[in-house]
Amino acid sequence: MKKNSFLLENLKYFSTSYPSVIDLSLNRVFNLLCKLDNPHLKLPPIIHVAGTNGKGSTIAFIASILQSAGKSIHIYTSPHLSKINERIVISNNQVTDEVLYEALNHCVKINNSDPITQFELLTCVSFHLMSKHFADLAIIETGLGGRLDATNVHPNPLISVITSISRDHEKFLGNKIEQIAREKGGIIKKKIKCISSFQLQKVQKELTNISKNNNAELLLCGRNWNYEKINNSFRIYDKANDLNFPLPKMNGLHQIENAALAAYTAIQIKSIGLSKNHIEEGIINAKWPARLEEIHTGYIKKIIPMGYKVWIDGGHNVSAAKVINDWIKTERKKHFIDKFILICSFAKTKNAAKILNIFRQNIDEIIFLEIPQLKNFYSNKELSKIATNLSIKNSCYSSIDFAIKSLKPVKSGKVLIFGSLYLAGEIIKLNDSYMC
Repeated sequence: MKKNSFLLENLKYFSTSYPSVIDLSLNRVFNLLCKLDNPHLKLPPIIHVAGTNGKGSTIAFIASILQSAGKSIHIYTSPHLSKINERIVISNNQVTDEVLYEALNHCVKINNSDPITQFELLTCVSFHLMSKHFADLAIIETGLGGRLDATNVHPNPLISVITSISRDHEKFLGNKIEQIAREKGGIIKKKIKCISSFQLQKVQKELTNISKNNNAELLLCGRNWNYEKINNSFRIYDKANDLNFPLPKMNGLHQIENAALAAYTAIQIKSIGLSKNHIEEGIINAKWPARLEEIHTGYIKKIIPMGYKVWIDGGHNVSAAKVINDWIKTERKKHFIDKFILICSFAKTKNAAKILNIFRQNIDEIIFLEIPQLKNFYSNKELSKIATNLSIKNSCYSSIDFAIKSLKPVKSGKVLIFGSLYLAGEIIKLNDSYMC
């Protein structure tokens, strides 16, 4: 127990000792990778994933498909919900505290106090670990952008995958959708196939230009391939394929889009022997926490008043809000719901007014949660003012306990916790610590 506590404290120390600021550049990463003897060049075939929304879910589907085929995989994703270990999977297993701590120590010593951000260091740590263990493939998710992202260091991945691109992180990627697309499309490599989800016309144009300049085949949803929902299944088709697959268990129509992108990626990776059965099994078994996830057990379930079901989603931008709002509308059409309540908090980098306005017609009340330890989050007072100006009934609480316990029993109510991966992670930790 003492050993585990020591490891956890040191992992926490790492989180606070290196800046979590965003500083897009590849120089620091290449510098450390060179000192580590270039582990990024010793990885198994890489599936590199970029985009604005849906990256995590798409990776979950791809990973599940590969594991259904008996493949051993490494995964690097970000951010994490509860523990930093969640970001790194080595040979199908989440990295342990001990292994992560040792790898961090090694990389910190090798870096020798040279300037480096937290994400850059952790990316190098993940590549270092992956290079030491066998896997058939590695799935790597960009942190932000693509062109100058710390993960964008391998010259020839097996395939590039781009999920839906929309406005987010404008401070770093640019205010225009074309600029953002240019950055995300920076993962497209010379003569390497790229599979893309459906994109806005301006995004399509940018991705097409980047692909042409790199002599890379770009397969765009809506142009080169497509999918459609048919009752309890969905169909993927192009000039050479017309296949039906089961609907994913993950909630929301957007998860069909993510599953389709993953399935089509699997279809295009012809060299590793994936069958239709592998893809079907992978889609059905895929899981990804805090993505329209219903809370069935634990502390939250224990304290929620009678009649309510609770859902949690880590979405935190305008595009995610639109997707969630569509789900809310569908739920209200399918079921009688007395009350639909949104519990949320937002970082100041997000357009809270625009996000809240999306939900205005389909929710009955918003409850704001204060996160005082995070200075870059809106205060309850600021969010309440925005909601009041939008004529949305709202209230404010300092904790999830008070927020949940403030609800009055109903016949049929739904609560959705939304707006921040940090908030989602904190609530999952609270819920799991009181598992019943």
